[in-house]
Amino acid sequence: MNLEGKSIAVTGASGMIGVYICRSLLRAGARVVGVVRNPAKAAFLAAEGVEFRTADLGDPAALAQAFSGCDAVVSNAAMYVVQKSMHAWAEHEKANLDGTRNVLGAAHQAGVKRVVHISTFGIYKWSIFRTLNEQSPQLDGARRQGGPYRATKQTSEALAWELARRDGIGLTTLRPTAVYGARDHNLLRPVYRLMKLPVLPLPSVSFPVVFAGDVADAVVGALKNDASIGQAYNVGGADLQIADFLKALAQVVPDAPKVLALPLPLHVRVDNSKAERELGFHNRSFVEALREVVTEDPPRKKRA
Repeated sequence: MNLEGKSIAVTGASGMIGVYICRSLLRAGARVVGVVRNPAKAAFLAAEGVEFRTADLGDPAALAQAFSGCDAVVSNAAMYVVQKSMHAWAEHEKANLDGTRNVLGAAHQAGVKRVVHISTFGIYKWSIFRTLNEQSPQLDGARRQGGPYRATKQTSEALAWELARRDGIGLTTLRPTAVYGARDHNLLRPVYRLMKLPVLPLPSVSFPVVFAGDVADAVVGALKNDASIGQAYNVGGADLQIADFLKALAQVVPDAPKVLALPLPLHVRVDNSKAERELGFHNRSFVEALREVVTEDPPRKKRA
């Protein structure tokens, strides 16, 4: 698809990954429709050229109206809450599973025939003994393996494929690893608290973390390449130590602590080669990406 002048709807446009997706689409020449519950949350995107339409994942009629006239939908909105609660399963199922059902159904009702669904590499059975590729064994989300988020993302991707086949929708799924970026409350905010320590000693393992801007560029690559229809892609971080991430952050954050790392021979690896070949995916260096993140969303200053 030539994205120049095309209307692309993005659910969850005001979220951390959604903002980057909107910006990547704008750079590609698309007309971006942000589908959110609260447009005021990302008013800065309106100034950058994003048109907002209000809809909730639980409201199929509002979603269909929001998708009206669009050439494609990026199904990005999802729930990922680290804190445990007695309602965690119900909340994640409502947002991730029911939300996917409503988005795909609304896209079909609105006549949209192209969808990119943001899944996660959390659907796989992680292993330190093998590199994860697109055919790696998956969790059984229906049996609640992996916890509320991973289980409901596994069942929601499976549902997306089922609905796409039924309704004749050209679907691509992207499976990012742990994602960081500006306005990141799940990964960077806790790390920022650690960076207030005078020294940061830690054992370190390799775990793939990916910049949200690189995931967003892969969305554009998927929409541009019609051969991606019917395909799933890993878009994950490189095989680097967590200590490498912290050391890079220490280079761009003022008054950062010294990072003393003991590398351990434990690796969770993901194979991104398919996305690299077909979507133009690549990982920016930690320093380059974190410099951009900290410039846009600086950590709070230390208390005197």
